[in-house]
Parts: sequence; structure tokens; C-alpha cells
Amino acid sequence: MFNIDLAIKFGSNEIIIYRKGIGIIAKEPAFLAVIENGKKFKIKAIGKQAEKLFLSKSSNVTVYQPIKNSEIVNEKMAVVLISEILKNIIQDKFLLTNLTALVAVPCALNERQLITLKRVLHESGVNKLTFVQNSVCVRANLDLDPHSHIMVVDIGKYITDISVLNEFNFDFGRMYFIGGQDMDKSITTFIADNHGLEVSDLTSEAVKNEVASLYNRDLYKTEYIGIDENNKFVRQEISANEVRLAIVNVYDEIFKLIADVYNNGVVFVGGASSISGLYEYAKKKIDLPIIVPDEPMDSVILGAGKLLNSNKEFLKINI
Repeated sequence: MFNIDLAIKFGSNEIIIYRKGIGIIAKEPAFLAVIENGKKFKIKAIGKQAEKLFLSKSSNVTVYQPIKNSEIVNEKMAVVLISEILKNIIQDKFLLTNLTALVAVPCALNERQLITLKRVLHESGVNKLTFVQNSVCVRANLDLDPHSHIMVVDIGKYITDISVLNEFNFDFGRMYFIGGQDMDKSITTFIADNHGLEVSDLTSEAVKNEVASLYNRDLYKTEYIGIDENNKFVRQEISANEVRLAIVNVYDEIFKLIADVYNNGVVFVGGASSISGLYEYAKKKIDLPIIVPDEPMDSVILGAGKLLNSNKEFLKINI
């Protein structure tokens, strides 16, 4: 029987799917918008469109976020969301019943959480699955020596996943509730304190994505729109150096976590590792070999894709 091989990553707030022989075919925020009528409901939107409805606080729909910090928090809606994403990317109904997947997860998910995720994926149409830690995928993506010790720091939107991996086992693994969202809030506070303007964390995230840099005195600038004390909209300029002052404390906090548990090389991945100047700033703060991949945001899922295409054995999570 013909099976479709997928790699699936559950991030802080998104689902990423890789298909063997093709590459990344879906990257959606874990949001589901429905119109409810008693016990029944109709799907209004999923992914990015559902997230927009959530942020706009639309009154005529109910928006669920059934997966938070890589954990299933609403099984029923998680099944609906994942099933819809799979239907959108795999049109053939027969193939939807013959899915196999390699599922990349953070190091700190416990057995109960993994069993729940396994059950949700089965109900969504994934017949056979294998769990693998994010750090194993990163090592595969970078073609690092499989015998080497490695620390992987995956800085996501809500959490930072830190794990230490040796050839045969995991020496350390923990999730910390610090990440990109903390940077957004720091920018929001900085703008209020220094520009006298009120902005949403969504605006701050857009500013961060546009100009954030850890290079000292980076002169690149962008504009945003805020609300002043007279409740008027004001267009204001902000520099990369100002953004650095706002967010550098978050990176420093993460670096302290690293120093507490490890004294070998470190690989930075995840969305917040895409910031300009991370390599140079980390080298100043941490006296360790540093690696920042070319595509840190997708390093885990690309590594999972490599494992799909490889005949080599790799370290799995047995559930």
C-alpha cells in the first residue's frame, strides 16, 4: 500500500509540514476559527487567516489555539485543525488515509503529552508515526558528526527549547518560557517609555522582523504607527539600534541559561535566531563555539526531512 511520508514539527505556535521528495509544503499558525451553533460548528478559517481573526477580536467567530508551546491543549479542535491542514495539502482522499510521519518535538514534552499528540495525529489520519527530538533533526540538517556532543538552542515565539545531545542519549533537556514574544513586549514598552506612543505587540513584532539586529550602532531604520496621548495616530521612525536596546536583555537571559548547563559548542535555531548579529553577539557573551545555520527558522523541519530520506539509524523517542 502506498504511503505518503511526512515530517511534522509542532513549534511554539505553528505547525510545519515537510513532504518527502518535495520539501516544506505547509507552515501555519496553530489557530482555528469556527462559527458555532449550539454543539455544531462550521469552520471559518485556519492558520494565518484564523490568527488574523483572533488578533482582530472578531465577535462573530470563536477562535481556538488548540496547540500551545508544542502541547495539545484542546484535543477535539487540534484534530479538526490538523485534518484541515492535511486536506489542503493532500487532495487525494485515499492518500489521506495512508500517511506516515516523523514528528519533531521539543525535548521537555513528557510521556502523557506525547501520547496525547500521538492520539490526535492518529485521529487526523496519520496511521504510523515516529517521534524525534528537535536537536536530532538539527544535527542531521547540519551534517554534524553523529558522535559529537551538541547543544541546540531553539528560540521560538513563546518558548526556548534547550537540549544537550550525545551520540546515544540526551544529557539535558528543558523548555523555558522565554522567546520572541518577550522581545515584542520589550519593544512595546521601549516605544511607550522613549517615544511616548502606544502600540500593539503585533506592531512591535513587525518592527522586530523589519530591523532587529544585535550589531551595536546599527543605523538601519523603519517606521511604525502608534497612538499618542491625545489618541491620535502618529507615524514614527525607529532605528535598529533602539530595537537592540529593547530586546538585548532577552538574549542575555537566554545566554545565562546556556552558561548554567553546558561548556561545549552551541547551535542556535528557531525564528528568534534569525536576527542579524546573533553570531557575533553570542561569541562575545559565550566563550564557546557558535553555529547559526543559514535557515535557523527551518533547521528542525529540514533536518527531519533529511532523516526521512536517510537509511541511517537515529535517536528516536519510544512511546
